[in-house]
Formats: sequence, structure tokens, C-alpha cells
Amino acid sequence: MSDRQVMDYRTSDIYFSAYLMGMDMHFVAMEDGTNERGQSKKVFLFHVPKNEIDRLKAQYFSGTGSVKYRRFVDNLKSLKSMLHT
Repeated sequence: MSDRQVMDYRTSDIYFSAYLMGMDMHFVAMEDGTNERGQSKKVFLFHVPKNEIDRLKAQYFSGTGSVKYRRFVDNLKSLKSMLHT
């Protein structure tokens, strides 16, 4: 990814985060954030190539994206572990 422009991408969707990890997007950190009501929540930060984020979102939300099941589950477990630690 070093030769492509990357952007910070934040999401509070743990399942989409597990998908991004399964698609080899660089997970940076879990951050504290707030929702539209001002309540605290956790946000996952990724470095994602600018030219790929729209495609990744479209594939995920349309159900056409593909990640190996075991990898997705392992990523999800890791993210949940971070939330509860």
C-alpha cells in the first residue's frame, strides 16, 4: 500500500471492520468516539487506499464481497476482545 494514497477511515461497525481486516486493510487502532446523541462508543480506525473504500463498502453491503470465513471469524473475535479489554 505504500505506493498508493491512503486515507484514515473510521467505522463503529464491528462486522464491517472484520471484513476490512479480511480484505487486508491496515487496522490502526480502536478509538473513543461519540454517536449523534453524544453517547460514547468505540470506533475502529483503518488506513485504506482512497481509490478502494467505495468499492469495498459496495461489495460488503451488497453481499458480493468475499472473505474466508475462518479469517472473518478470527478478526471478529479479535475486535470483540479489544472492546471488552
